[in-house]
Amino acid sequence: MTFKPSIGFKAKARIGKTMAEAFYRKAGKRLGAQLYTHRGKTRIEWAKISSGNPEALLLVHGFSDRKESFYFISRGLKQKFDIIIPDLPGFGQSSADPGLFYSLDNYILWLGEFIEQTGLDSFHLAGCSLGGAIAAKLAAAFPAKVKTLSLVGPAGFYQPGGRSIYDDALAGINIFEITSPEEYEALQNRIFKKRPAIPVCVREHMISEAIENRLWYKKLFNELMGLDVVSSDPKALEQASLNHLCPDLTMPVMLLWGRHDTLFPCETAHFLKERLPRALAHIFEEFGHAPHLEGPKALADRILEFISSQTV
Repeated sequence: MTFKPSIGFKAKARIGKTMAEAFYRKAGKRLGAQLYTHRGKTRIEWAKISSGNPEALLLVHGFSDRKESFYFISRGLKQKFDIIIPDLPGFGQSSADPGLFYSLDNYILWLGEFIEQTGLDSFHLAGCSLGGAIAAKLAAAFPAKVKTLSLVGPAGFYQPGGRSIYDDALAGINIFEITSPEEYEALQNRIFKKRPAIPVCVREHMISEAIENRLWYKKLFNELMGLDVVSSDPKALEQASLNHLCPDLTMPVMLLWGRHDTLFPCETAHFLKERLPRALAHIFEEFGHAPHLEGPKALADRILEFISSQTV
């Protein structure tokens, strides 16, 4: 049964939404973020944090996330790069069209158009979770443009025998289809090893938002996974994964994983390192699935160190 919030809960959630949006605006202003709109096959809202340096870094966020979650690591990255952060279609302020099919291939089509029209001729690329899967496919599609690739707990890849969110999905469990505060808390406990402290009102806004979006997230999750195909044949999961892309990712790749990631096991980093032509791997011992929120400085430092080592 879906949670029915009280009047008091709704009131606090509205206050929490106002607080959260004010925080993001202030954080963006502090970073000097400029907001833009790309209008193509989908509408993409995006932020640019200019440094005056010729190097550009494109950051791609994960499922149910938004561009502003990368503001935290941008503090440590903005001195070296012009940072480009889009809201993925279906999330944040970008268009959410129920008539579209949200497959990985379509994300590559939409973001490929965004890259071309934004004038990104050569850039570094990083993605977290779903954003990691999209970043990997983008790098394979535009190898001449992508100078380095940083993947943070990426979705899409599959280590046979390693339990992941895909096993949950095959068992009929969509962890993003939230119907109660308890399910929201359970998801947060899976994402984080140590959850960031947030005000109660903001937490209740995030719970309300997750519950309101549950059917939308169900649609996107099923379409991204191709669940109709892989659920009928579990062996198809590996075939549907991005493992086959590994030989095509010839640029330097950095695999960054939290030791306590319960969505995609950190052992996958070693599995992929053996299959990628030019890969390094680093495991953050203290983090879960979201190093960009649990330890933004540590993650930014690792990305900077990696890119610097490849571009000297």
